[in-house]
Amino acid sequence: MAVFFDNILARVRKPNVAPTKTLGVSGTAVYGGEIQTNEANQDLTGSARYRTYSDILANVSIVAAGTRYFLNLLSKADWSVQPATGDGVNEAQAEALAELVEDMMHDMTTPWFRVIRRAAMYRFYGFSIQEWTAKRRDDGFLGMMDIEPRPQATIDRWDVDITGTVHGVIQDSPQSGREIYLPRGKIVYLVDDTLSDSPEGMGIFRHLAEPATRLQEFQKFEAYGYEMDLRGVPILRAPIAAIRAAVESGNMSGAEAQTAIADLQSFLQSHSRSPKAGLLLDSAVYMTTDERQSPSQVKQYDLETVQADSADSAVAIGTAIERLNRELARTLGVEHLLLGGDGAGSLALSRDKTNNFGLLVDSSLMELRVSMENDFLGPLWKINGWDPALMPSFRIEQIQYRDIEQITAALKDMAIAGLTPDDPAINEVRRLLGLSDAPEVDEDLLALITEQSLGLTPEPKQPEGEEGEEVEPIEQEEGK
Repeated sequence: MAVFFDNILARVRKPNVAPTKTLGVSGTAVYGGEIQTNEANQDLTGSARYRTYSDILANVSIVAAGTRYFLNLLSKADWSVQPATGDGVNEAQAEALAELVEDMMHDMTTPWFRVIRRAAMYRFYGFSIQEWTAKRRDDGFLGMMDIEPRPQATIDRWDVDITGTVHGVIQDSPQSGREIYLPRGKIVYLVDDTLSDSPEGMGIFRHLAEPATRLQEFQKFEAYGYEMDLRGVPILRAPIAAIRAAVESGNMSGAEAQTAIADLQSFLQSHSRSPKAGLLLDSAVYMTTDERQSPSQVKQYDLETVQADSADSAVAIGTAIERLNRELARTLGVEHLLLGGDGAGSLALSRDKTNNFGLLVDSSLMELRVSMENDFLGPLWKINGWDPALMPSFRIEQIQYRDIEQITAALKDMAIAGLTPDDPAINEVRRLLGLSDAPEVDEDLLALITEQSLGLTPEPKQPEGEEGEEVEPIEQEEGK
C-alpha cells in the first residue's frame, strides 16, 4: 500500500518550482462572493450573527463594559508621524511631508480618534471596513475629506481570488437595497485572521456568543425565581367561618363583620416594610368542641410570612451567573474589572492583569498602525504622486500603566548606581519604563542628581566670560 501511494505522489511531485509562483490556495471556500462556513449554529451564520452580536453587546453588561473599556483606552493613544529616513532621503522634504500628513489627519470630518476606534471593531466582529474619500485642499494637495465606517452587516459578498487575497467587497445599501462595489484600494480593511483565513476573520464576539446566551438564560431564571419566590408574603388567619355564622344567626351585623376584617384586608393589600406598618390582632384562641371547652394553642387571629425550604436554588443560579460573567470577562481580557467584587484579589494581581490588558491594546494598535500606513498613507502618496521613498511612518504612544513611584525610584536607583551619563543602560531602562519618547537624558542634570544622591556637594559653576575678560568668582552668602 505504501508503494502504491509513493507511485501516485511521484507523478504529482514537482521538484523544480519557480520561487515566485504561488501553489497553494485559501482554506476558505468562496462561491460567487459568498463565504462558505461550517457553522452549525444558525444564529451565528449570515446576517443573523450580527443581530446576535448586537444583542450581546447591548444587553450583557460585562461585554458592553469590556468592549467600551478596550475601545476608549485604544483611542486614547497619541498618533504622530515620523519622517522617512535612509540613504538618499532629503531630510527637509521628508520633514515637510510628515508635517503635512499630520495636518491632513486632523483635517477630516471625522476626528482621527473616532476613525481608530471604529476600525478597532475588527477585534470583536472579525473584520472592519471603512471607506476613505479624498478632497482638494486649499494648499493644492489632495487630502482626506473623511473615513467612514461600512458596517459589517451590510457587507454581502467578497471579491477574493483563490489565494484568499481580497480585491474588493460588495455592500448592500440599507436605504436603497442596491449593491455597491468597494474596491480594496478605496477602503481601510482590518481582519483578525488568527484562527481563520476567511476574509471575515473570527472575532471575539464569536467566542462570547454561547456563554453570553447561557448567561442571559440564567438571568431570566433568576428573575423568574425572584418573582415566584413567596418568602416574605404575609399570611393572615382569621375566624372567617365563625364571623359568617354569627352574621347568619343575627348575633353580628354585616357592617360589624366587615369592620372586623377590614383592617386585615387593608394590611394585605398595602403591606410593606415601614415604621408605620403594624397590625393589632385579637389574642383569643380556639376552644375545643367537647364539653370541657378547654382553650387550644391555635389563635383565632394570626400573622406569619411564607418561609423557604433550606435548599435555596437562588444561590446556585447566582454562582452560575458569577462564573459566566468571569468567563466572558476572561475572554475579553478585562477580568481585572471584576477584582474585588467578591472581596478577594490583591493589588499585585490587579496590576498584573491590567498590564496584560495593556499588552493586548498595544498589540491591536500595532496592527492598526500597519493598516493605516498601507490604507491611509499609501493612497495619499498615490493620488498626490509623491516619491515613495519619502513616505513617513506612524508612531503610537504605548498604552501601559505607569506607576510614578516606580519610575522615580528606578531613576533614583540609576543615579545612586553611579552610571555614567553615556551608559546605554540608562536609555534602555527609560525605554522599559515607557519613557522612550521623552528627551534624552541631560548629562549635566544626571551628574548633579548622582552627586546629590551620594551626599556630595557639587561645586558651583562659574560663568564663562568672553576671551580675555576676567570674571569674578561668585561668592556664596553665609548660611546659603
